[in-house]
This record gives sequence, structure tokens and C-alpha cells, in this order.
Amino acid sequence: MDLKKRNLGLMVLSLLMLVVASCGGYPDDIELGDSLDEPDRILYSRALFDLERGQFTRSRILFNNLINTYPDSEYLPLAKFGLGETFYRGGTRSNLVQAQAEFKDFITFFPTSPRSDDAQLWVAMSHIKQMEKSDRDPTQGLLAEIELKNMIAGYPDSNLLDEAKDKLRAVQEIVADGGMRVGNFYSTTGNFVGAVDRYLEILDKYPDFTNISETLYRLAETMLRGQNQGEAIVYYNRVIRDYPLSKSAEDATNRLAELEQPIPDPNPAALERAQSASAVNGKGIFSKMFGLWSRRPDISTETSAASIIGNDEDGDGQGLGEGTFEVEGTVIDGSSPPGQ
Repeated sequence: MDLKKRNLGLMVLSLLMLVVASCGGYPDDIELGDSLDEPDRILYSRALFDLERGQFTRSRILFNNLINTYPDSEYLPLAKFGLGETFYRGGTRSNLVQAQAEFKDFITFFPTSPRSDDAQLWVAMSHIKQMEKSDRDPTQGLLAEIELKNMIAGYPDSNLLDEAKDKLRAVQEIVADGGMRVGNFYSTTGNFVGAVDRYLEILDKYPDFTNISETLYRLAETMLRGQNQGEAIVYYNRVIRDYPLSKSAEDATNRLAELEQPIPDPNPAALERAQSASAVNGKGIFSKMFGLWSRRPDISTETSAASIIGNDEDGDGQGLGEGTFEVEGTVIDGSSPPGQ
């Protein structure tokens, strides 16, 4: 470390001592003391200390000082990752946008880091944290879907792969439900072409959507109303064969009877699956009631992605702490996050 950088680091630390004096000091092991030959370590330790205590702005300043003043520091990977965390934990929409950029920067600068998959999952989580219910703006859900697919495709050996797949499944459920609602609106207002396009898109992109039977039935109904009885019958039949225990299968059976069409037999494998699923399906009434009042979709904001909190400070950028981290699901619509 050359003399110029060392002196600049000491100047930064001296100024920071004045800033934090009124806010309470740091622990003895990260005070200036006899460690003037390690200003980058002190900057990192103080930034981590502030991050752990929710002082996100102060932590962010320290991380940025370390990154800009000591670009060759062994603490640089941790500082870059930590900078992303200061924004993510800040909680405002603008902070979450910045968190995405910082974690993507981490992946760009440290593509071979064993924590690049964690950073990618944090990018996806920053969108999940902003998601709204399926009857609202789907933008964040669509972006979360993209980032989770990037995670799964880019890190097939990650120990976070199962979590990413579970998150993707939950996100797609919400996106598909939103698409079906749009299709329903189009169908109700007479935009049959638009409705059919929406329903077909769901069938193509989200075959595991839990309301796929209803999607098929509404598609058939829309086609029937649009004077396409032949195609409608195909989808009525599909509902009955593939989803025999659904309410939509009952409705499709009644519709085919009205049209004087033969009723197909259910697929035995589909019938067995439906019987098994019905034994474990459903949520408690209180969970459903709570969901009616919540702006948030029914998707967990808990993740096992690594955090620098709990890191052993070995300085190699590999020692990010593991463990489940749960974030508050509500995005703050302000410019000043908590702890600042």
C-alpha cells in the first residue's frame, strides 16, 4: 500500500471519527488504535458494524470509501457485496433498484466467486420484495421471473437451486393468475381475440398453473362466444379428460351436454393425480381471510442467500455468512429508509 493511499485512508478515517462521535463509538477492536497500517480492514469492519445495526447510510459511505480508496484491497469483494446489502435492507423502491445494480456489479467484477449465485438470487429477491398481488401491476413479477430463470440457468450446481426453483414456481403462479384475470376482462368486454391470446399464453408458458383447468374452460367459453364451436369443444374435452375432479370439468360436462356432444372419459392417470391432490389441498380459512386484506402476494420473502453479516472477515471474499434471512415484505414508499 503506497504512502499516498495510506494517508488518504487515514484522512477518511479521521473524518469518520467526527461523524460517528455523536452517534456512539465503535468497539475497541475497530477503533483506530494501533491499526493505522490496516485502514481498509477498519473501514470494512466499521461498515459491517453499521450494517448489522441498521445504519445503512453510514455503512454505505464506509463501503464506498473502501472500494474507491483501496481498489486492490483483499476486502474489496466483501465490500462490493455489502454495498448491495445496504441498499437491499434499506427497503425503499429506489434502494431496491440500486441493490439490483450493485449485486449485478458484484457478478460482473467477481464472476468466479462462489457467492455470485447468492448475488444473483438477491437480484431476484429485490424484485420479489416489490411484487404485488395478481390483480395489480405485474412488472416486478415478470422481472423476478427473468432473474430466477437466469439464476437457474447460470448456476445449475448452486446449493440455492432448489430455492430458486421454488421461488420461480411461486412467482409464475402469481403472474399466470394475473394473466387469467386480464383474459377474463377481455372476454367479458367482448374482446374475444385478446382473451384467447391471454389464455393460450398461460397454457404455453405456465402449464403448472394451479388454475389451469379454469383457464382451459374460460378459453373454451370464449371460443364458443366467438363462434368457434369446433375449437371450443376440443378444450371442453381437455378439461374433462385432464382435470376430472375440478369444478371446471363439471361445467364443461354440462356445456357439452347442452351442445349435444359426447362426454369423454377422464384420463386414469389424471384422475389418480387429482384424487391424491384433493387430500392435501387447501389453506386455512384465516390464511385466506388475511390474503384478502394484504397488498402483498402469497410468496415468501425469506431466502438462504449468503449475507456478509456473520462473515469471519478472512478478507478473501469467500467467507460470506450462510443462513436464512427474512426481509420485511412491505416496500417503503419513501426516500429515507429505516436506520438512516
